Amino acid sequence: MVNEVIQTAQSYFYDITLGVAILFIGFALGIIVRKVVFKVLKGAELNKVVVKIGIRHDLEKWISSLASFIIYLITIIFFLRYLNITSIVIYLVVGAVLMLLILTFLVGLKDIIPNFVAWVVIQKRELIREGRKIEVREISGVVEKIGYLETEIKTENGDTLYVPNSLFLKSKTRVKKE
Repeated sequence: MVNEVIQTAQSYFYDITLGVAILFIGFALGIIVRKVVFKVLKGAELNKVVVKIGIRHDLEKWISSLASFIIYLITIIFFLRYLNITSIVIYLVVGAVLMLLILTFLVGLKDIIPNFVAWVVIQKRELIREGRKIEVREISGVVEKIGYLETEIKTENGDTLYVPNSLFLKSKTRVKKE
């Protein structure tokens, strides 16, 4: 009886130790992948490319972090499988992570959709055009470029401001006569 308890304890200790090793290796691999993907995307100058199409987010960092999170998720799944934790727990964890990703995506869209809709309205009304002087809130200057999400305005000081398109619908906008 004592031998059985000792063998069971050793078995659990071995399983837990190997499971923790799986976690450490997986998390270390995730960190390495994040750094490598970031360096590759930085070398390809992804952020400079996407700025030209109007996206001002740090996609290099975002994509590299996403790659590491996927490896973390796979590591946790291997860890749970190794410890023979039922598939229901794995499905719950995967479901929770997917729900978190979906909510994060939706929260990110809360800024994109109003700015895109405002761009459509701006294009339809044709009041704001490139080269026109405008004044919105305390910002005044010449419209340099109207993007899908924001409008570039060059002030009299020579500064370039990026104004979200939704601001033109929310605030009084004055278009100065040329």
